[in-house]
Amino acid sequence: MRIGELSTRTGVSVRSLRYYEQQDLLEPQRSSAGHRIYSNEDERRVLQIQDLFEAGFCSSVIRTLLPALVNPLKDRDLLLAAITAAKARLESEKESVEAELRQLKRLGDRYGLAPDTHVTLQNDGHDSFTAAQAIAFDHRNRRLR
Repeated sequence: MRIGELSTRTGVSVRSLRYYEQQDLLEPQRSSAGHRIYSNEDERRVLQIQDLFEAGFCSSVIRTLLPALVNPLKDRDLLLAAITAAKARLESEKESVEAELRQLKRLGDRYGLAPDTHVTLQNDGHDSFTAAQAIAFDHRNRRLR
């Protein structure tokens, strides 16, 4: 099959398929005219690549993992190590994001911006406080500290 058909069958753009080839993730055959020719095996491989990208792996790690996917039982240790490392990386990132969220909450609480105390402005009443005013207020308070 040609690149357009593989793109249609897998839902992966032609541009991405070319990228996979540049990254040595996919090695299509070539016709005598130099056109890429893909097999059903290449279609399966593209779907595996997509699964691995969606799981957060980068192309260099995917290149390492693809041969192991041919026989996952035989290469179980390699796959398990990669998945374990990816989980650890994501847990670490999750902890960092949660720490940042806690800090944002503390800032919101400090400045009276907690969601449960949000005031909705109506008709520019006495509580109207523009973003520019809030920034100016914040800068003045920093100088006073």
